[in-house]
Amino acid sequence: MKTALSIFCLTAFCLASPARADESLSSAAESSVPNIQLQKELAVLQTDPEQASEACVTAMKELHDTQAKIALAEERSSSPDLTVAHDVLESDYESAIEMCGPDARRLCGEPNLSNKLAHACQILSASSD
Repeated sequence: MKTALSIFCLTAFCLASPARADESLSSAAESSVPNIQLQKELAVLQTDPEQASEACVTAMKELHDTQAKIALAEERSSSPDLTVAHDVLESDYESAIEMCGPDARRLCGEPNLSNKLAHACQILSASSD
C-alpha cells in the first residue's frame, strides 16, 4: 500500500497543477466542475491518504496518465487524437469522482475530526447539497 499511497499523493499533486502546453486549456481544465469536485474530495483524503481505496488510487493514476497524454499531444500541436483524449479525460474525472468520493465521505463520517479535516468535509458537503 505504501507504493499506492506514494502514487496517490503524487497524482493528487499533479492534478492540482497539471502541466499543459496551452495555458487556456489548463485554465479551463482546472476550473471545470468535475475538477473542482475532485479537488474537494482529494482535500479530504489528503488529511489521511491511507483511507483512499485501491479503486480511488487506480482512478487517479488513470487520470494522471490521460493528462500526460494530452500534454504530449498538445506539444505536437493539433493531433487528431486530442479530441478523443479530452473525452477520455472527462471520463477519467468522472471515474475518479465515483471512486474517491465514497472514501472521502466515509472519512468525513468518522468521529473526532481534526480542524483541517472538518473544514475539508464542510466544503465537500456544501457541494453535495
